[in-house]
Amino acid sequence: MRRAALALAALAMLGLTACSSDKKPASWEAGAGAGASSAPAPAAAAAAESATRAPFAENPDGTVNRSPGAQPAASNSKINAGGLGPYRIGVTLQTLQSAKLVTAVTPAKSCDNYTTAQGVTKYHSPQLVFFKGKLLHLSIGSPSITTDKGIKIGSPLANVRSSYPGDKQLDDWTGGSAWLAMTGDYALLFPVRDGKVSQVQAGMAEPLQFKYTDNQGC
Repeated sequence: MRRAALALAALAMLGLTACSSDKKPASWEAGAGAGASSAPAPAAAAAAESATRAPFAENPDGTVNRSPGAQPAASNSKINAGGLGPYRIGVTLQTLQSAKLVTAVTPAKSCDNYTTAQGVTKYHSPQLVFFKGKLLHLSIGSPSITTDKGIKIGSPLANVRSSYPGDKQLDDWTGGSAWLAMTGDYALLFPVRDGKVSQVQAGMAEPLQFKYTDNQGC
């Protein structure tokens, strides 16, 4: 009789163990399965992600607007915060490819969702950076093109500051400096070397700033 009671008790314990093993860990109940990560996305990627949504709503005529801070209209002869000619910030890579306005299209190394390309010589061969298929920013390396306020490669920093007052200086991780001239959510960036503009960049302000100061993004 005693042996039977002990056998029944052992079976009961086994049953309890089996039932308890069916219960998932608290982390699973909360949705955090094995291998889940809560690490935040890099700041530049988050800024670029935001930039490809609201700022890039296209109107029927192909222009891009956002309120507040509507995008400046792009000019064919001068670069501004809204772009240069057909390379308006927010235009799709597909649109530029269809018009045969880009060459050397390649996925950016070590940058998910980024693509780089080069514009045609008619527009001074701008270097183009796309995020999720939309133009995020561009760079001009030719002294032949000026901004809408007459600034170009080789212009003294003092001229940049007087042409774009009220904006701000940025410092990068190597000790270099640049002047960021914002127009709403868009901006012109002027990296400076030996007191003169060495390049002119245009695009979404936040990604431009993160790229220059923290070397984040492409």
